Amino acid sequence: MQPQNTASETPQTAERIGNQPLLGGAGVFALLAGLLAGLVLFLPWDSIWNHLLKRWAASHSPARISWQSVDRATPLSFRINGLTAEAAGWPVSPRVQSLDVRIGVSPLLTLKADTGGRAVRVVLLDSGDFDVQGSANLACLGRRDILGSVSLNAQGRFLRGKDELEKGFIDVRGKALQLPGGLWLGDAALALEYRQGALHIRSFSLREPVQVRAEGTAAVRPGALLTSPYVVSGEILRGRNSLSFNAEGVLGDFLGDTALTQ
Repeated sequence: MQPQNTASETPQTAERIGNQPLLGGAGVFALLAGLLAGLVLFLPWDSIWNHLLKRWAASHSPARISWQSVDRATPLSFRINGLTAEAAGWPVSPRVQSLDVRIGVSPLLTLKADTGGRAVRVVLLDSGDFDVQGSANLACLGRRDILGSVSLNAQGRFLRGKDELEKGFIDVRGKALQLPGGLWLGDAALALEYRQGALHIRSFSLREPVQVRAEGTAAVRPGALLTSPYVVSGEILRGRNSLSFNAEGVLGDFLGDTALTQ
């Protein structure tokens, strides 16, 4: 049995090792993945999203959009706390306790708004289709004369590449609602359908203080929704008797003194 000639093999082994790259393909991929993970985990995404939101809000002047803080942020999601929007002439001043935002591919955008103990979820697809589900505390409108809570169910579609509604419908129901002028409504339900610039009041029903059934239409004026004229017809039920009625006006009539102070 002959001894191995380790002295003659050592230079060849060292040469082969010297000719090999320090990192193979798998090593480079692991290094890049580690760098990317570091960016995702350690960048101040709260501050980044807060800065981007400030730029977005500034581009929507004269509306005043503000919030208390941004947290729970990642590259594709964040939460806005204490969000408020208002402007001179607006009939309401929307506000939510928190708004969770998630950006993706399918769905394109998901929003979840806490309106004060009640939440509304909005899902927007890249096709322009959207879906709204949940319930809302009407105090989120920022009006002391509008109180109560409603359940919401809505679907529709925006035209591709435009902020223009192509079609949609919404179903709103509330058990006890207070509206401007001290008007109190019990067990109210409203179903609306929008198509080709016309808003159809498919049905409206009310049980208290009187029983009402009605339907009608409204001609929507883009950019001036509250001045859009409506026509409604229906009947008031009193026991076995009914009284027909017709009414017309503008949508802003339902909000009383609509304009907020300058």
